[in-house]
Amino acid sequence: MSLARARYCWFFEQMLLSALSVFVAVSLVACANEPAPVSSVNTPVPDMSGHWEVDYARSDSVQTQVNASFREVQRELRRRAQAAERGSSYQGVPLGDLDKLVAVAKMAELVTEAELLEVYQDSQRVRIERENSFALTCDLKGSRPVPSQLGVETCWWDGQQLHFHVLLPDGLLIKHRFVRSADGLSLSQRTALIAPGVARDMEVVRIFSRYDPAARGYRCIETLSRGRVCTTEQDISGGGAS
Repeated sequence: MSLARARYCWFFEQMLLSALSVFVAVSLVACANEPAPVSSVNTPVPDMSGHWEVDYARSDSVQTQVNASFREVQRELRRRAQAAERGSSYQGVPLGDLDKLVAVAKMAELVTEAELLEVYQDSQRVRIERENSFALTCDLKGSRPVPSQLGVETCWWDGQQLHFHVLLPDGLLIKHRFVRSADGLSLSQRTALIAPGVARDMEVVRIFSRYDPAARGYRCIETLSRGRVCTTEQDISGGGAS
């Protein structure tokens, strides 16, 4: 098992071991038996190959998504309290488990932390190398759900969009959707995490721009505790400016 895959498995074992156990067997069987959509061979596939760097100005923050979720919970609690004061019944949306919501938010931070992507694509498949994480690989004609060390993995193209789904053994479903802009200069990654017991899905959109790896001298990460943190990088190419 690679280090990146081990991080996913260890993290969720610690954070959601007691939270996501009932849903597992039925979900895995259903996912494994349901074929993924397959894109039409007549539909041109966009070329996503190249180097991509996250654009924080156009991307979501995990902390923003967490804050929005808790504001929604607070509004719902106020509605329930007001209904109780009036002595009337109230049928609102379920609140879900707040501890699980925090765990899913931390997982969202982990699965969307890659600042750099390198995409390799030919006529047969596409492979997305993600900084500090394992690669996502998909046959351009689509594939059926495949058991892996993480759980069950599925990928497919639908028109201009590339989808990756990973269902973890504890029931958490991670959905990635990649879309290239019409001018080929931007790549959108929409990641959704869906967990049993959590009323609101956690969704994070990251926008990546093309960049020249030889001209980049810094790196930044977005964290829940400290926000955006940037550090300089040393040139390890062995050469200088030509």
